[in-house]
Amino acid sequence: MKCSSMWFVGLLLVFILYPPAQPSKSPGNLALAQDSPQPAPFFEDIIEQMKFEKPTRIVGRFRSLDGYEEAIWIEWTHVKDGVRWRPVSREMMFKVRPRDAGMMDFFRTLKPGTSLHMTVQQEQDGNRYILELEGT
Repeated sequence: MKCSSMWFVGLLLVFILYPPAQPSKSPGNLALAQDSPQPAPFFEDIIEQMKFEKPTRIVGRFRSLDGYEEAIWIEWTHVKDGVRWRPVSREMMFKVRPRDAGMMDFFRTLKPGTSLHMTVQQEQDGNRYILELEGT
């Protein structure tokens, strides 16, 4: 047998032993939605934890001022679940905006690591705003 014939036989064996996957018989985009993998629980937890659709009491540490917007970055450590303070499951850092200019002036005086107790809510524009800050 010639080398090219052996190559063809080898390729034929590969297709016989490992046939190509059959396309889904579901209609259109529905098949894509059903076949796509589900998000990992790690990311689902983070997404759920970051929802502030209603006012939420949290504790966090001041990290820095945002250089582009009138906002601050905090490391979120605890959330009030209605009964008690519970630790946040993963280290989270996110940006929040103050409710007014006076609050932003207060943040400019803080040192990184300062603990803050606040009530936060996400508005329709997608930004999280500090509704209340204990001690101000």
